[in-house]
Amino acid sequence: MSAAAPAEPAVSYVRHPLGLPPGSVRAVLALMIAGLFWLLLALPDAYPDRVPLFLYVLLALVLLFFGSHGHTIGHHITGQSPLYLPRGSLRGVILLGTAALLGWLYYAHPDRLATRLTPDANQLVRWPGLLMAAFGGFTVGYVARKGPWRNSATFQDLLATLSLLAMLGLIGETILIVFINPTIQNRMDLTTWEAILTAAVAFYYGARS
Repeated sequence: MSAAAPAEPAVSYVRHPLGLPPGSVRAVLALMIAGLFWLLLALPDAYPDRVPLFLYVLLALVLLFFGSHGHTIGHHITGQSPLYLPRGSLRGVILLGTAALLGWLYYAHPDRLATRLTPDANQLVRWPGLLMAAFGGFTVGYVARKGPWRNSATFQDLLATLSLLAMLGLIGETILIVFINPTIQNRMDLTTWEAILTAAVAFYYGARS
């Protein structure tokens, strides 16, 4: 009587959101964050607001992440870089685009540049909450990716859903701070919303780090 064949172990696999190469969603989020920063700096002098603090926190997260992991994202897993772009092009676009815009504004509109980049007193009181949201979100995401559920379909579907919600949140934030708040007398207080958005983006980066 022959011995029973050992059961085959369950095969786990990683599905990346939208069927794109690994790192593509992080690339889209990074471009959206950088694009909002560029837009707020480039708006004409009639635009009354400064760059919101949450955007500095997200920019720091993006730059730190791509500075430390950008050369390994995606390519070592599938042979394809994020968004099917040439290797290093995303970091080049963000860094060179930011440098070019800052250089142009420093030359052509130095007063606008200084005003937009200088937080006022009302903004500065939000720093602790935003830093806690970013640190907490990233830490929880990083811990979650270490769990035994990390390759389960449910966890990956949740991450994909969160990534889409974060994108929609950034689009909504852009509409609010560029088109709606400057035109109404009683402006909406976006402090809590921006903290939630910061935590969500940080969680996703932590879970995919």
